[in-house]
Amino acid sequence: MTAPPSPAAGATLSRRSALRWAGLAGLAGTAAVGGLGTLTGCTVEPEWTGTLNLLTWDFQPQTIQSLVSQWSAQSTVPVEVNVLPSLGYGAALQTRLRGGDIPHVYYNYSYNSRKFVQEEWAADLAGQPQIDQLLDELYPSARERHVTASGQVLSVPYFSAVHMLMYNAELLRQHGFADPPVGLEQTYRQCKALKSAGQPTPYVSYWVKEYCEEFLIRYLLSEGVVPFNDAGDPVFADDPTSEDVLAWWQSMYREGLTPTSALTDDPAKSAGLMANGEASFFALHHYFLSTVRQLDGPQAQHVQLAMGAVQTLQIGEVLQMGAVSQPPARTDAWALMRYYGWKDAAGKFTVSTQWAKAAGLAAPYRGFFTDPAVQQAYPDYYDLTLLDRTFASGSQVVPARTETWYPGFQAKVGDLVHGLLLGQNSPRQCVADLADAARATRKDGGL
Repeated sequence: MTAPPSPAAGATLSRRSALRWAGLAGLAGTAAVGGLGTLTGCTVEPEWTGTLNLLTWDFQPQTIQSLVSQWSAQSTVPVEVNVLPSLGYGAALQTRLRGGDIPHVYYNYSYNSRKFVQEEWAADLAGQPQIDQLLDELYPSARERHVTASGQVLSVPYFSAVHMLMYNAELLRQHGFADPPVGLEQTYRQCKALKSAGQPTPYVSYWVKEYCEEFLIRYLLSEGVVPFNDAGDPVFADDPTSEDVLAWWQSMYREGLTPTSALTDDPAKSAGLMANGEASFFALHHYFLSTVRQLDGPQAQHVQLAMGAVQTLQIGEVLQMGAVSQPPARTDAWALMRYYGWKDAAGKFTVSTQWAKAAGLAAPYRGFFTDPAVQQAYPDYYDLTLLDRTFASGSQVVPARTETWYPGFQAKVGDLVHGLLLGQNSPRQCVADLADAARATRKDGGL
């Protein structure tokens, strides 16, 4: 990749990241911080100086600098970019907001976005110029991440991804499997066969506590289980298949089909196991295929994407506007958000195309994967037709995940699932405990 251009006048970057993997871990979910509680405090919006401030986490800060610099050069609006570590970003953002900071535009996690608007730390974007066109271009599956039933517009996309199964086509062929597995039962059977044939740990994933909630939802969806209804009730507890899903999860871990260290491993280790042929399946966001393929391992070039399920989880982080009331600041902040989270003035996916090139990230817009510039940006090992189909009809965002109480539930899932995997409770009990945790967190508002 070529070096990014020099910053335009007024565009600065306050912190640089030395480790690419710190950023990838941040994208994968390391900032899954628990409930933020009620954000309180008195803030006074500083006088508008004509300079925007953009707050981000430290995934590829040089790319952020390049993109913002290009916009500053074209718009003549200077932007100060402030970068926080990916690890702990959610808590650090909360601290800054409590302290009276009002960033004009900032990265946020989608599960926090509704709470931030409710607490008036982020602006409702309804009524902004071109917002209806932006929303109309979203995949219908992605819309509920950004828009509430009452018509509030919480955010615009920063990036999106789908949970997918990566598989080693050559190793499966050698062991008599013509196709990758569809569903959890087929995955289990193929993993058992591969382990019997001598592969140490056929299946790798990212089961750290902070991330178990995403996999809980992903695995439920894969088996046709509705996790929550429109009212936010944990209806997965009423579906007997939920117990089967958790029994599968426990069996995968306790029968050694995953590494014993799976509860603490980061994606870098899992990607290495795939690249070296020590694992045949890697379940995580689609863009981690880039990580595997870029490693110098004897099996890296055989790893491909598979749908792996009828339905999967679509995730994505967002851009929000701070509680900005001064019209000139709001106008410029919204212009930056349109460019960064949608299209440039020429109607091109400039920012998301660069993220596709840099890291395999996606944007949740119809027409994104068929855009010629986007197709050229992605490495040829991505099946863009499969990705388009998965975003369009094969994935869900699960609207409950943006409710204000949900981060509190998310923070409890890891302990319960780890207890299950370690044999400290049964699948049936774990289903009940998860449902109780969801109900209790809803009742107390996520505190």
